[in-house]
Amino acid sequence: MKPQRREAYVPWRDRAFVSLEEAAEIVARSPGWVRRRIIDGHLSGFRLFGGGALLVSVPSLCGYIKAASPVAPADVKAPPTRLALVASNPLK
Repeated sequence: MKPQRREAYVPWRDRAFVSLEEAAEIVARSPGWVRRRIIDGHLSGFRLFGGGALLVSVPSLCGYIKAASPVAPADVKAPPTRLALVASNPLK
């Protein structure tokens, strides 16, 4: 049996590209969201070797993250609650 070769982990910021799924995980969004940012021109997408998987350039991802603005606590609103008033009328 041939021993398996384990590649050393390279942090995502030290790479040239990350996969669509990795980029989605980094920004806590879906791969579809990342794909739309590429279509909109907010992120740079590449296909290596004429038809490989869609990749996101790390410099564009870092720039997108850096451009994010912090949110003040007053700007964070809880989702609306759906309350229903239930009453009974025993006099009927």
